[in-house]
Amino acid sequence: MSYSYEIKDFDAGARIGLMKLGKKKLETPNLFPVVNPFQNPISPKEFYDHFKVQAIFTNAYIIYKNREKNPEILQKGLHRHLDFPGIIATDSGGFQDYMYSGDIKLTPEEIEPFQEKIGSDCPVILDIPVQTTDPYEEAKRKVCITIQRAKDNVLRRQRHDTAWFGPIHGSIYPDLLKLSSQEMSKLDYGIYAIGGVVKTFIDYRFDLDIEILLNVRKWIDPSKPLHMFGLGLPNFFSLAVACGADSFDSAAYILYAKDDRYFTYTGTKNIKNLVELPCHCPICIKYTASEIQKLPKDKRIEVIARHNLYHSFSEIRTIKQAIREGTLWDLVEQRVHAHPKYIKALKKTLEFPEHFNQLLNMNKTKGQKLLSPFSFYRPHLQYFRKKIENFKILPQKTILLCIPELDLPSDKGVSFKDWKKDIKSNPQYEKIQVVVISNSLSVIPIELAEIYPAGQREGFINIEHKNKEKSILLNAFRKFLFRNRNQLGSIKILIPEIIINEYGIQEPFFPKIHLINYIEGIISEHFPNIKTCAIQSLEDL
Repeated sequence: MSYSYEIKDFDAGARIGLMKLGKKKLETPNLFPVVNPFQNPISPKEFYDHFKVQAIFTNAYIIYKNREKNPEILQKGLHRHLDFPGIIATDSGGFQDYMYSGDIKLTPEEIEPFQEKIGSDCPVILDIPVQTTDPYEEAKRKVCITIQRAKDNVLRRQRHDTAWFGPIHGSIYPDLLKLSSQEMSKLDYGIYAIGGVVKTFIDYRFDLDIEILLNVRKWIDPSKPLHMFGLGLPNFFSLAVACGADSFDSAAYILYAKDDRYFTYTGTKNIKNLVELPCHCPICIKYTASEIQKLPKDKRIEVIARHNLYHSFSEIRTIKQAIREGTLWDLVEQRVHAHPKYIKALKKTLEFPEHFNQLLNMNKTKGQKLLSPFSFYRPHLQYFRKKIENFKILPQKTILLCIPELDLPSDKGVSFKDWKKDIKSNPQYEKIQVVVISNSLSVIPIELAEIYPAGQREGFINIEHKNKEKSILLNAFRKFLFRNRNQLGSIKILIPEIIINEYGIQEPFFPKIHLINYIEGIISEHFPNIKTCAIQSLEDL
């Protein structure tokens, strides 16, 4: 049996990949809805035929413990039992042990061959998940046992038409996550999967989930998909995908429905509190909020679960399109504002810049929309600021003219048209190096004004007097000047009295929060030998 995983596209820390398991295919990022092996309000067949679900997750442990039913499933196979022709993944019982904190009476030698016998496409070894409350030594013991079981599983396998899940554990201990990731990467597993995050997810500790994910991404083999067990809130999908998660499994669509909770792009809502349904899926066309509220309990669960499924896979498709366009960070910043805990999780990504720099795609066509203070830290902007530090001015350029970026990116502001004419008509034009001072990119040599992302941005970032972003921008400007200090005879800083905005309207004053107001202090402190002055008009040049 051939198994492969091919990366097709990428953006932020996310990948679009194609997993092939024999004739079955799964495009990532994707969601494995969890189904009960015996009874479901929505049948697995309908998942495949109607919802176009490519893969589902079920529980082999529940089947194994059902001595009445499992002989029949062993005989006809899991795919016929569930009537699902796509990829079926099975859990081994480790999840039950993790959630209910009790040693299940089961061994790997029992449950792992059983998963092969019933025809699971993607079985999970019997791991021992680490709890966040575990002391370090207990956590290490569990990690080491799981690693040894993973090694034993590779030797014990009988079938060659499966892609086994290799669980990664370590929870709050980064060195154990590193150990688990590195050891699992040495073994023959089709999918790696981060375990022990469901409880933190339920508790809305999204920042810890992101920290665990990004720590694992440091050390795991990137040639295989990385799964996260039990992440089912659609508003969190885009951030998790941007941080390197390729797939998830979850029963949230049905569990939330049992509590009358309805998925929306602004978070989950209790159906009892809704007058309008903010959706246009088949369920929300067929029913009003009032009609759903009046349904019998079982029917209401089914109806809300169907909506939740439509919504979940709509979000998956939205994420894929954003990756292809190069706008995933735009989507992430929109989604995280649904809840303060999501914003806290996004802040955690700032501690792992190296992960996003590894997957920097400079070939996207869509511009960067600066939507919030987090936009400042987008990898494309950080990359440009770093590269510009080494920009070398031509030898004949001895006058540095600093012009402020206005409401349009780089040199596209309306006022720039007149400024360019004045510069070109200046007798010393050949000696003038024009740079645009930007609140998001620091310094943009005019020659690079159209280079991505300098010329492909929309939005303005405020620079407060003492904030971190201002220091980063000024430091990049200082390094740019240090690189070119020996040839510069003078620096002119244009702080105009009058500017025209993109609508042709004169602004009443120049913004005090613009970076250009602060660069004279950097020059005088670090380059006192360069003659520097601020000017209000290019006539003063």
